[in-house]
Amino acid sequence: MSWEPVASSDSAAVQTFSLFKQFGDFVAVDHIDLYVKRGSFFGFLGPNGAGKSTTIKMLTGLLAPTSGKLRVLGRDIMEQPMEVKKRIGVVPEDLNLFERLTGAEMLVFTGRMYGLEQSEIIQRSKELLELMELLDEPKKLIVEYSHGMKKKLSLACALIHRPEILFLDEPFEGIDAIASRTLKDLLSRLTARGLTVFLT
Repeated sequence: MSWEPVASSDSAAVQTFSLFKQFGDFVAVDHIDLYVKRGSFFGFLGPNGAGKSTTIKMLTGLLAPTSGKLRVLGRDIMEQPMEVKKRIGVVPEDLNLFERLTGAEMLVFTGRMYGLEQSEIIQRSKELLELMELLDEPKKLIVEYSHGMKKKLSLACALIHRPEILFLDEPFEGIDAIASRTLKDLLSRLTARGLTVFLT
């Protein structure tokens, strides 16, 4: 499909070196070393409060580390944030969707933010809405979506610009078994095509 990830010869999708994050006296991330190979499905596991979401926020440029180094797609995201952000997709835990838009309008907005051409946005939006089984009620506002539908739309937004790596923060939390199976099958197909998935 036209939105498959762009291949690259660099074998590392994510690398961290003694990554450390502290808020006041509280240590949220304690000197983590990670190596995630391109094209892999990487599960980042731990109990609540273990620092998973904080780590993802550092890897996606939303938080600066207190100390340590990190590289995403071969680049330091603190030094080249826009270059990295153009090449990654993120589905955050809180989704951050504009709920007074339709699903198609949300995808058009996201595509424009990534600088895609209008014709490309229209084509990819249709493909992704069909893939996520969200085409049945085109005029339905996001505020009326179920939680599972919102998760699938958020994933579609994260994929519209053909990212090389996809960060997913607890994507299966709070969704039913059918939606969960749909997302799992899709992610398996995407990694088979070369997309790197980093999932908490």
